Amino acid sequence: MSPTTETEIRTSKLWTWNTLLRDHTRFVSILPTYLAAYVMPGYSLPAATIESIMVTMNTINTCPYCTGLHGQLARMAGVDKPNPSDPEVLYAAAFAHESGRGSDVDASYNSLVTKIGSRRAQSVRALCWALLWGKTTGNTVNNARNKIFKLQWTSLRLVDLFVLAYYGPLFFVIGVLNLFLLVTPRIPKFVSALVGAVLWFPQALNIIPLGVVSIVLKLGVV
Repeated sequence: MSPTTETEIRTSKLWTWNTLLRDHTRFVSILPTYLAAYVMPGYSLPAATIESIMVTMNTINTCPYCTGLHGQLARMAGVDKPNPSDPEVLYAAAFAHESGRGSDVDASYNSLVTKIGSRRAQSVRALCWALLWGKTTGNTVNNARNKIFKLQWTSLRLVDLFVLAYYGPLFFVIGVLNLFLLVTPRIPKFVSALVGAVLWFPQALNIIPLGVVSIVLKLGVV
């Protein structure tokens, strides 16, 4: 694959119509495994591992909502800094650099399966896709909001306005939650899993409608 094509398929810091629709077909497909990463035996991961993955994913095209949410959840799970030698963290780093697509990500995933098994590897990959959704959406929401406040209306794209209207309320709630988490102490592992499962539901309720529309428009291509 040529460098130009690699660049075209990589999701950047902000959504375009093409990446928004294309990636939402993937997001809706990974929702069951995303939830399983928190609660399903054989698929579930320790809270510290989950938050290490999320924090690592957020190091590329950093999103302030994700920094607030997963930075605090990592603290509550006892994670000071992700261990860069952990196989889950190695995969998350490769995924973040390439936005989940390409031969390097595929090779890293195959290595991950060898080290931790297929089921848990699927959970790691689903968490990475979930964080890609979160940080790209959060950055697009902030980009649209900032342009409106600064009266830079001519530079607003239709996709910016759509994402702000569609996802803005959810990310407002996440921002409020982040303030609450600042004063929340470290929590037991089962509570951390419960928090993850609870947060999954509003995300899924927002992703599913747009994901279904994306599947139709993209003819199922993920």
